[in-house]
Amino acid sequence: MSDKRKNRVQPTALSSGYFPLNIHKSMFINDLMITIPKYYVVSWAPGVVASHNKKNFCWEVDITYYAPKENGAKKSKFKGDLFLSFIQGRSKESCYRLKWATDFAVKLAQDYPKSFVQSLEFHVGDNDYKEKRFTEFDIGGFKEQLQVKIVWKNNKPEIVVREYFRVRKESQDFPNVYRELSSYLIADYLLADEKQVLRRIQTSRWRPRKEIYKEVKENNIYILLNRSKGQVYFGETKQSLSRRYPVNQKHHSFDGWDEYCVVNLPPETTNHTRLLIERVLISVGSKLFKNNLNNEAPLVDSNILRLVNKKK
Repeated sequence: MSDKRKNRVQPTALSSGYFPLNIHKSMFINDLMITIPKYYVVSWAPGVVASHNKKNFCWEVDITYYAPKENGAKKSKFKGDLFLSFIQGRSKESCYRLKWATDFAVKLAQDYPKSFVQSLEFHVGDNDYKEKRFTEFDIGGFKEQLQVKIVWKNNKPEIVVREYFRVRKESQDFPNVYRELSSYLIADYLLADEKQVLRRIQTSRWRPRKEIYKEVKENNIYILLNRSKGQVYFGETKQSLSRRYPVNQKHHSFDGWDEYCVVNLPPETTNHTRLLIERVLISVGSKLFKNNLNNEAPLVDSNILRLVNKKK
């Protein structure tokens, strides 16, 4: 149902057996972990907590996750660990944690882009916000929530995570920016580190020419395609594609394209490296497809695809 006060969709009540979970930074960045509320642990079946000790304190779990209704409510499973941390000075019931891997953090970031961008803003501006004594929920508007259920069966926890309430797309301040920006930042902050730069290279799906205005990221390799004529073109640009190919402007050597694919390179990629990548692609393409750059027989049937670049 619709909550008219907040322009959001949420159940009329928390589902039976679940606890509400504010979506916060630690679910996406660094920890990838939540604390199970003490009141919820106390509600577990009699004898469950008493049976846990330093020899029985960690359980591998399957997290059954349901995407938001707006995204189709599709079910998927992720691996995680529920464990008892034995923190000095805290009660046993206050020390249960649920931790997961990056794949679940990525899924949450994709399904709740507003919360992810909000969390990242707090993470990046940590010092400034600490000086102001802000929490992450003091920025970016109200918080979205999940609901979580943990049921013990045969001394093993079963975990379900689903939407509680979420900012509807039409009620977000900048829904398209959140979606596009979160996709880029997922690669930058959830999938990459200094030794894994290649994971920060994102390749889009094939998109129609009319959508070129949406491409605002700079430093790209791109592919132009005319599928019906079997023509392909490799290119590079320091600019965004929306600036490189303004709508209705002809291409200097291949104006017949009607689809494109863009490879977003990491921001630190130099002009020299980007040009080198383009030339490697053209060189490889000239070995695979019929072209005007050499006289070698193409590896791929010339009736299927032709490289239309005019120079290496």
